[in-house]
Amino acid sequence: MRSISTTEAPPWRLLLLLSAVAIGLALLGLGNLPLRDFDEATVARVALEFSQGLGEAPLLPTLWGDPYLNKAPGLHLLIAAAIRLSPGGSALPSDFTIRLVPAVLSALVVPLGGLLQWRLRPGDRASAVATSAILLTLLPIARHGRLAMLDGSQLTAMAVLWLSLVELGDRPRTSGWALLAGLMASTMLLLKAPLLLPALAAAGLAILWGREWRRWSVLKVIVPGVAGLLPGCAWHLWHAQIRGSQALWMWNGDGAGRVLFAAGEGSDLGWRVPLIELLEGGWPWLLLVPFALIWAWRCRSTPWGRWTLATLLMLSAAILPLKTQLPWYSHPLWLPVALLCGPLLAWLVEQPLPTDGQANPPARLWLQRISF
Repeated sequence: MRSISTTEAPPWRLLLLLSAVAIGLALLGLGNLPLRDFDEATVARVALEFSQGLGEAPLLPTLWGDPYLNKAPGLHLLIAAAIRLSPGGSALPSDFTIRLVPAVLSALVVPLGGLLQWRLRPGDRASAVATSAILLTLLPIARHGRLAMLDGSQLTAMAVLWLSLVELGDRPRTSGWALLAGLMASTMLLLKAPLLLPALAAAGLAILWGREWRRWSVLKVIVPGVAGLLPGCAWHLWHAQIRGSQALWMWNGDGAGRVLFAAGEGSDLGWRVPLIELLEGGWPWLLLVPFALIWAWRCRSTPWGRWTLATLLMLSAAILPLKTQLPWYSHPLWLPVALLCGPLLAWLVEQPLPTDGQANPPARLWLQRISF
């Protein structure tokens, strides 16, 4: 990989421009169509009841007055705040109001993916911008991000979590990054809680592979990290305190246990569902994936090679075997795919002269003939 100064600043202007474009596209015609399906309607109803102060205890979600046990209330609470601030207050909100918060949060993965790439390939401005551009143009990112669902917001939280963990080697600011990592873990616990486990496992594999933990100051990592994790853990303990054994339904009965062991409706194709989603939604970037995988393996001694391979491997291992398969379950895979393909797209645009054996991707002469 080429030698680049690590003192350069990220390409803030381009990343902010792409962020503005992503948010603009997310908001364009956001309320033109009614809530799409059962999932959007459920999120909307839980948020509406929060905005009206219903439920047996604060911060505990209800659905039509009964305990809502499917998901934690992180996104629902934010939508409820948007409902209260909207014209009409807690009256029946518009579809735009319901989708506003998740759409904006989901769009933030575009610049965050570029920043994460910047930290994995310090000084490589082109790869950072290319990664953000890929995320901006992926149809599944745009489609699911515009819906009142948790998947887009969860992907953004995962990007911040990984960025924080990559930055933990920055000794002057270790405590701040560790606190942010803990807060992002709490955020994921308040969205789709079970996904935190494979997200941490993916990052953990990359960290152990590169022995990055050796650069950490243990106290500066553990204490702030645990402090950041407290809000998410506290909500789940509060949930268990009020609702008792019902709280386990979020993790077992209707959470990880269901998707791991029970084939739900529409899951007849099993592991082929996420693969079909990748094949349908990944063009034209899927053309780059085989070459990018080989390149990442050749560069496995670098942070970029380790993190892209580890995150794609671990998330694939967590998602493909699920018995219940819905199209949006593959959503977490798109961040590793963008991180993997970003440098190759940047190379295709720049097509630098050969410098050393590791600087250029495999099949260089053939790739030069590709035109997007």
